[in-house]
Amino acid sequence: MFHRLLYPSTLKGKILHSSLILYLCTSLIGCASPQKPTVKPPTAVARAMETRSFSKDMKTVLKASINALQDMDYTIDVLNSDIGLITASRTTEKGQAPLSVDNPANNNQVSGLGALIPIVFIAGAAIILFNLIFDNDDDSGDKRRDRDGHTIHLGSGGSNGDSGPVGPRIFRYKVTINLNDINDANTKIRVSASGEIEQDGKILSTGGIHEPEFFRQFFANVNKALFLEDQGQ
Repeated sequence: MFHRLLYPSTLKGKILHSSLILYLCTSLIGCASPQKPTVKPPTAVARAMETRSFSKDMKTVLKASINALQDMDYTIDVLNSDIGLITASRTTEKGQAPLSVDNPANNNQVSGLGALIPIVFIAGAAIILFNLIFDNDDDSGDKRRDRDGHTIHLGSGGSNGDSGPVGPRIFRYKVTINLNDINDANTKIRVSASGEIEQDGKILSTGGIHEPEFFRQFFANVNKALFLEDQGQ
């Protein structure tokens, strides 16, 4: 029964089998495609999104920023309390925010992906036509029949070649925080973030992060850390 599913003998079965192959090919292309990059906003808009002021001294806000980064599973790489500088990084298999377009190479990558989809459809159509013309159950190629009429498959029956990415997509993010003391009771924070996507040792895309939700989450965590510190926690 399993052999009949892999090698249908009827015309209807061959069409369904080929359609399934085409569907799987297009699904894999969609899953393997990198995140669609966002457009980098103007400098004034980006700074407004990345900057907040807090009614606390710089030392207190610095500590709250460290706690906020740790709550977001970031590792502190550099800490300079004298000038108010923090850098942190995170490596994960789950995307946190889309990357902004930083160079034409990223645009070419996205447009290249769109050009690849018609090729997949053409290849799928060719597979369907091939299956309709040639009988998969004939006695040629890598198959022979024994005395009882059963089909014997010679060779591995599959391809061991590299058909595409096999490893997980790795997302690496880096956050830089600059703190400036406006006065003894007020501190301004500016956060900048960037990231890259890697798969099988190859960089798929790089760019800055300019998603408002990413910064809203960070500043909300800073407020939470300040509140917990006021409560002595």
